[in-house]
Amino acid sequence: MLTVLAVIGVLVALLAAWNVPVAIDAQVQDRFTRLLAHHGQRSDIVIVDIDESSLAQLGPWPWPRSVVGELVRRLRDRGAKIQIWDAYFAEPAAGDDALNAALATPGRAGKAPDVVLGQVLVLDPHVQSPPRQGSLKPSATAPAACADLPEGISGHLGVADSLPEASAVGHVTATPDPDGALRRLPAVVCRGTERFPQLTLAAVERLAPEMPWSIVAGNPLLGPDRWLARGPWKFALDHQGFLPIPYRQDHAQWQALTALQVLEGRAGGVDLRGRIVLVGATALGLADTVSTPFHANAPGVSVHAELMAAAAAGAWVVAPPHRATAAVGVFLLGAVVMGVVVPWLRRPSVMLPLGLLVALMPLGVALVARMVDVQLPVSAPIAGLMLVAFALAALQIDRERRLSRLLATHLESVLPRELALEIARQRPSGESLGRPGVGVVMAVRVVGLERWSAAVDSLRALALVHGISTLVERHAGQQGGRLEQVQGETLLSVWRLDPLGAGDQPVREEQRRHAVESALRTARALLVELQDLLVHSEGESQPLGLRIAVELGPYLLAVAGSPNARRPLLLGSAVDAAQGLLPLCEELASPLLLGHAAAATQPRVTLQPMGSFLLPDGASPQLVHRVDP
Repeated sequence: MLTVLAVIGVLVALLAAWNVPVAIDAQVQDRFTRLLAHHGQRSDIVIVDIDESSLAQLGPWPWPRSVVGELVRRLRDRGAKIQIWDAYFAEPAAGDDALNAALATPGRAGKAPDVVLGQVLVLDPHVQSPPRQGSLKPSATAPAACADLPEGISGHLGVADSLPEASAVGHVTATPDPDGALRRLPAVVCRGTERFPQLTLAAVERLAPEMPWSIVAGNPLLGPDRWLARGPWKFALDHQGFLPIPYRQDHAQWQALTALQVLEGRAGGVDLRGRIVLVGATALGLADTVSTPFHANAPGVSVHAELMAAAAAGAWVVAPPHRATAAVGVFLLGAVVMGVVVPWLRRPSVMLPLGLLVALMPLGVALVARMVDVQLPVSAPIAGLMLVAFALAALQIDRERRLSRLLATHLESVLPRELALEIARQRPSGESLGRPGVGVVMAVRVVGLERWSAAVDSLRALALVHGISTLVERHAGQQGGRLEQVQGETLLSVWRLDPLGAGDQPVREEQRRHAVESALRTARALLVELQDLLVHSEGESQPLGLRIAVELGPYLLAVAGSPNARRPLLLGSAVDAAQGLLPLCEELASPLLLGHAAAATQPRVTLQPMGSFLLPDGASPQLVHRVDP
């Protein structure tokens, strides 16, 4: 089984790197994101919407540069800590002088610039005739954390040459996954020695201008691959140098003002003093939308809001840097649980469904990990655990077949071949065929129970039968015995003796005496409690009596019949002797009799010899003893 587990573990590692499981895991994590969504507004970030109402009043986008410059000044006057514009201005336009003046004005902290503009890098090589408008603005202070991109920059929408004061610029390039969802962004795009940081990284360079970037290794087990830090700001990077977008809330949860409200001087219930302001288009007509776990057409500005909030708090949703290793770890955890739980059930018909149910455990593990902001692989471990479930079921089926063949071989030595094969095909367990043993057998007979049950109400009869069985089972269990079989009016209990070696004969004798004394204590308790129950239940025409006999010897505890109709059996010389003593109880006027073998253990009770009697299947008469109740 360890070899099978190792082979499946290798398959899980290979499967974890395949595109299909990666895509499935991404969908699962999106569902977890929606399930664990944050509700409530975060006060450090405000979004200024270029929405439909603003477009209706100010005209279609792009607005005149003078209007944009006025919006920059109004936001600064209202105390914005920094303005991050999810917008680009690639071509010269009228009013650039006014916008340049607004960009050149120092911020409230006295340090310029406090406005970060966007630029678009075309990274998709399949784009036909990529645009090349404006100039790309690299950052001399961007960190050396270049994203691993298969292709370089094939085009761009940069910054117009007529805007020389736009010195703080970050890229707003979207890199959606094959299913169209945006889950990560390149932190820094490099072209030769030039570095183009993502918009939020460019903003942090302006928020902490005197502090350098530092790159620190992340957690090798849980992630991320690296941490990118500047002052109090912290970004997570995956192994390809991308920023995982830590989606936590729907776009509507962010505090927001419309651009029209800002230009008209209306507060809108939002205080901008000391706040990070993100300006972006939310009007659907501007097509600045991305697919997120919360919405198929979410405004792109909300992505930058998520990144800024995570960088400020250092709270990122990260994935293990070595996906295959994490998948194998989750798989092995599930395999251990499956190896402990599933083998308890020996039937393959139950084992396989239970194994497949346990195979879904990685979903629960991944959900718990997601609660602490870790994204674990799911699909590859589940596939591996399903293979383990099928392997366990197959091994159990093979084991039962081998046991059946072995059983048939053994039975053929004492039974006709056809009968041996018929028994073996039922695939009984070793215990179901029979378990021989040596011990003390106590036979309890309620005389007249069958006649009384036929004469009274069935519910009343059922209640009495249940009460008798319960009392016998409880008292026998208290003394170390066990009720094994009910045959009409007779109940048979057994005190099993552990087999001992020849050198342990004194211990064996002490064990036998202790078992006989335990059975006699049970019998005496039953003579009191059970006799009271019978007296309260019997009628004048249906009297009930109680007889108990105890004997020591070999027996066979077995189950007979087909798998759908098996019955317990208790056979052997000790059983025959105990049952043979029961009729003598009336003849000897004793409710409790002890057989010869049991009396030979010399139990610490008062015994009265009652003579020798020939019991069923006995070769010679045996001495019977009366036990005082």
